[in-house]
Amino acid sequence: MTTEAPSSEFAAGATPAKDVPAVILPAGPLLLASASMTRRRLLEQAGFEIAIRAASIDEQAIRGSCAEEGIPPGEAAVILAEMKAQAALSRVPSHTPFHAGAGPGQLLLAADQILEVDGQMFGKPADHAAAVQQLKRLQGKTHHLHTAAVIMRDGMRIWHHLGVNEMVMRPLSEGEIEAYLARLGEAAFWSPGSYQIESIGMHLFTRIGGCHYTILGLPLLEITAFLREHGLRLTVPETSAGGGA
Repeated sequence: MTTEAPSSEFAAGATPAKDVPAVILPAGPLLLASASMTRRRLLEQAGFEIAIRAASIDEQAIRGSCAEEGIPPGEAAVILAEMKAQAALSRVPSHTPFHAGAGPGQLLLAADQILEVDGQMFGKPADHAAAVQQLKRLQGKTHHLHTAAVIMRDGMRIWHHLGVNEMVMRPLSEGEIEAYLARLGEAAFWSPGSYQIESIGMHLFTRIGGCHYTILGLPLLEITAFLREHGLRLTVPETSAGGGA
């Protein structure tokens, strides 16, 4: 197999400036209403400049209310995502500088995931015992992961998307469940079902349906498609001379 020679600019030792984001939005960094390191990494690896604007809400109580009212899991996930976004916006003081807060036209992204099996909704497990119970319910079954994302501008929701992944978890013994959770540690409490499919969680499944990004917490393809309609563009990197033999 042959490879193309590098361009003369980079062959001469020039390298892209590291402090320039790969993609930019007209109104400044994308605000992320989430403390999730996975979501943050997904956006940063996609080249976004982001600012974290997380705010806590009582997800368990809201999920319970939705279940009592017969609201489907997907709709409940959208409701939770929007409530997270509103809570994040309410924490930004009106005098906050443009790029530090939600300035005019700046976009804020929030997301939520709900796992549904046999008609029951689950969120992130609160502790080890809850993680064990979730995995016992899921093992040997097909379930659905509902991932909702909303984008806000100037305090109003301008877009939302719901992605659904059909997941099949293989039968697991109690010993396998305990070994898996011991290996994961605190990461077991970061997502519904203690997935972590980007690492050892892949060993739990016989089939994973749908977009990989969506399982990790963000429907990234749909998000970027929408943002391109609102001015998202790739930047041309500045270069700095350097290199050597």
